[in-house]
Amino acid sequence: MSFKKWVFSTHLTVGLVTAIFIFLMSATGVLLTYERQFKELSEMTYGVDPDLNAVRLSTDDVVATLQRLHPDEPHIFVRWVNREGAAIPAWAGMHSYLLHPYTGEVLREGEGIVGEFFHIVTDLHRYLLLEGEYKVIGKTVNGYANLVFLFLLISGIYLWLPKRLSVTHLKKVAWLPKQYMSRPHKHRQWHLVFGIWSLPALLVIASTATLFHFKWANVALYSAFGEQVPARERHPEPENLAGDLVSYEQLFGLAKTHADENGYQDWYSMWMEIGKQTHVARFYIDKSIGHRQELAYSLYLDTRDASITRVLRKSDWSAGGQAWGTARFLHTGEYFGFVGQTVAGLVSLLACILVYTGTVLAYRRLVPLAKKR
Repeated sequence: MSFKKWVFSTHLTVGLVTAIFIFLMSATGVLLTYERQFKELSEMTYGVDPDLNAVRLSTDDVVATLQRLHPDEPHIFVRWVNREGAAIPAWAGMHSYLLHPYTGEVLREGEGIVGEFFHIVTDLHRYLLLEGEYKVIGKTVNGYANLVFLFLLISGIYLWLPKRLSVTHLKKVAWLPKQYMSRPHKHRQWHLVFGIWSLPALLVIASTATLFHFKWANVALYSAFGEQVPARERHPEPENLAGDLVSYEQLFGLAKTHADENGYQDWYSMWMEIGKQTHVARFYIDKSIGHRQELAYSLYLDTRDASITRVLRKSDWSAGGQAWGTARFLHTGEYFGFVGQTVAGLVSLLACILVYTGTVLAYRRLVPLAKKR
């Protein structure tokens, strides 16, 4: 058997074995394309008309509400959206709420229908909907299926290349014909043409996905910059918030002032996290809705005297850390904003078509051979 025939046989075999897993990852990737936008739109439906005579709920009031609902949960998030009348998303540990911006009334408890939908899709995308101790099985299966997908993409390039490149051949395999001679011809052309056009983006998506599944991928990335994979920071978490002496509203005001002085007057949202570290309030100031790291930074304030203890921008990370952050958002396309998300979603859809056409072509090839034998 020639090497090219061996590659073809392997391409066909492993593609069939992992088809369902690659299809599920691709299909859920399509559904997750605009996850952040849909969640944001869902929260916007709970907004109220701006009231010039009403006093906005203070950050201390939001924290007090969460502490009343969950007195044993000091880890709290509050997200302020820079829009009058916007509902206030807030979390106490794993418990999430949307609060009325003027009265503090609980408008929604939990993630809501939209959030629940994307939570299920995400679990399918990452863990095949397996729960508890079985999550690691789903993650491992998807991890190796993703490696197979990378092999299919690379071997597909090799199989696509002719012995001699010519303009005529390139037109034949890079554009869909006006007419198809048969259904198999249609499937073959779809597989070739959609494969070659989606290849660059799919290679980026599949290769960056390895960082979420395998330690060696992270080691390789950081080693390329002469670094080691950083150990996860661990800090003693406070049992309560009694040690926080400065009001949270005052800290929020200082964070807004800092944003104004550093070119972030147009911030879209500002997250406050408390209870993760003792005497530390972290503000994540973001100009976008999608955590684009170049448009956001973290500000750390001491809750005892309101002093700034740390300012962390992407440029402050190590070269390896910056590369990991870039890879993280290249995977979803969010690194390039809405356009990048759209491209990622589109090529994920094309990947679904590649799985379908590849499976049909393999079936048409293998079944007659089996009958003949």
